[in-house]
Amino acid sequence: MNEMMTKVFDYLKQQGLVPTEEEFGISFKYQMADFLILSDDDDQQFFRLAMPGIYSCTPENRLETLEAINVTNNDMKVIKASIFGETNVWLFFEQLLDSTPVFNDIIPRGINILLAGQQKFFNALKELE
Repeated sequence: MNEMMTKVFDYLKQQGLVPTEEEFGISFKYQMADFLILSDDDDQQFFRLAMPGIYSCTPENRLETLEAINVTNNDMKVIKASIFGETNVWLFFEQLLDSTPVFNDIIPRGINILLAGQQKFFNALKELE
C-alpha cells in the first residue's frame, strides 16, 4: 500500500469503519453500503472513492439506465456514474488532492455525495418509468 492509501486506511480505522486492504485498494462498509477506495500508484494525489454495483443494467433497461446516469452526472457535483463491467452501475467520487489532504473533510463528504448520487440515480429511474 502506498503512503496515501496507508493514511486513508488509518483514518478509516480511527472512524470505526473496519477497512480491508484489497488488491485494488481498500474496501469498507458504511450504512450497509459497500465502498471502495481505489489505489493509483502512478498518481498518489488522485483520490477515487467508489460505490460499486448499485444497479444492474440489462439489455431491457439499458436506455433508462443510461438516461438515469446522465441525469445523475448532470445534476451532481464531483460524481461520475457509469456502467462498469458491462452490467453494473458504479458511482465514483473523484478528487485531486494537494500534498496535505485532510481526510476528515474529504472522505465523509465523498461518502455523502455518493449516497446522494445513489438516491438521485434511483429517483431518475423512477421518473423514467
